[in-house]
Amino acid sequence: MGITRTLIVGALLLNGSMAMALDLGSLKSLGGGGGGSVMERVNKSLEDQQIKDGQFEFKVGKAEFAPGNDKRIKGLLKVLTDNSKALKLAFPSYYVTAIGHTDADGSPAANEKLSLARANKVCSELKAKGLTVPCKAKGVGSSQPLVSPEKSAADKQRNRRVLVQVAK
Repeated sequence: MGITRTLIVGALLLNGSMAMALDLGSLKSLGGGGGGSVMERVNKSLEDQQIKDGQFEFKVGKAEFAPGNDKRIKGLLKVLTDNSKALKLAFPSYYVTAIGHTDADGSPAANEKLSLARANKVCSELKAKGLTVPCKAKGVGSSQPLVSPEKSAADKQRNRRVLVQVAK
């Protein structure tokens, strides 16, 4: 029932009074109480942007960007900027996460270190280009592959990625 979801709030102004209607059902969409929370929508937009622009590319075995990542940074920043007000309203202390992944080549310890360094590189670039909220980097090495076993160079490339999302 629409009436049970609507709260009438009266505000006394100097020159009179004003009543405002607030739809409590829409508050769920801001905070995470339903299937379409702001965070879910923004993370879906970030995922779509990363699919559109492709994965970040790095020099082999290093945390240095290969050419062509500027459009990826700009695309992610646009999604984050376009949604910053809604995110701040729903989650005042939200932050960005960058989770680095590697392929299975190398030792687990080396891959975890490399994936963290690459995630830190993405956070640094986002901050340098205008990100105003914290960015937390995490490296998971090759522990969460998209493709397993890696049978080709293309499989390895799919597993080398940095996923950017928002969290609370």
